[in-house]
Amino acid sequence: MSRPENNSGATLFVCRKTWLHRLHPFNKLAYILLTGVAVYLGPGAWYIEAILIVVNLGLAISGEVLQKTWGLVWRTLLPLAFFMIPIHGFLYPENRTIFISLSGVHFYLEGFLFALNVLLQLTAVLTASLIFVLCTHPTDLITAISQAGLPQSLTYLIGSPMLLLPIMRTRIATIQDAQRSRGLDSEGSVLKRFLSLFPLAAPVILGSLVEIEQRSIALETRGFSTPGPKTSFRTVSDTAWQQLLRWGMLSVSLLIIVYRIWK
Repeated sequence: MSRPENNSGATLFVCRKTWLHRLHPFNKLAYILLTGVAVYLGPGAWYIEAILIVVNLGLAISGEVLQKTWGLVWRTLLPLAFFMIPIHGFLYPENRTIFISLSGVHFYLEGFLFALNVLLQLTAVLTASLIFVLCTHPTDLITAISQAGLPQSLTYLIGSPMLLLPIMRTRIATIQDAQRSRGLDSEGSVLKRFLSLFPLAAPVILGSLVEIEQRSIALETRGFSTPGPKTSFRTVSDTAWQQLLRWGMLSVSLLIIVYRIWK
């Protein structure tokens, strides 16, 4: 099955010929579910989160997306850590042990460890999610949903934002360049940025509404709402071992949920 070329300006997908890219999209979604359930409903030990992070980084290496995964992770979590660690270190309700004391202001160990644990949980789930996004083309996910026999409306509900948002991002950049060429000052003070918001947002919103209408008309002319099976030029391979792997991850997730309920 041929793979679409990557367009880094329109989507986060990175085109590579690895086993992770060829893996069925449902398997990668099941792994995200397993990671989230293990992190938030599992025993709660920090080493489980650390193991999952190491496994995810190994998967990113095998999928040749480690550099982009790492860049997105630290740009996302560094601002969160900047606020979370001081807030919990000072205000966490279970603070007891003073970790750092400066001029009568106490920074507590319990809050610091709690913030680190939350960051580990977010890192584990975020890396698993990024592996899915970077190694799964949106078209593959849409095709997999259609091949599974799910309703066409669900396919459109999931696939439309995935395909429309990258187009909107490209359109926003084009509108910014066009408005700046007309003399719009979108940089500088907060007041200037606020005043430039409407000239930038209005074309984006109106263009998106027109885009949605055009897509709806195009789908209806192709018989989107007509009953009966649909055919597609694109197929996603789903072998028996992949189905077994998927159901295995779902079973483990269910066992963890049951363990949490009965604990």
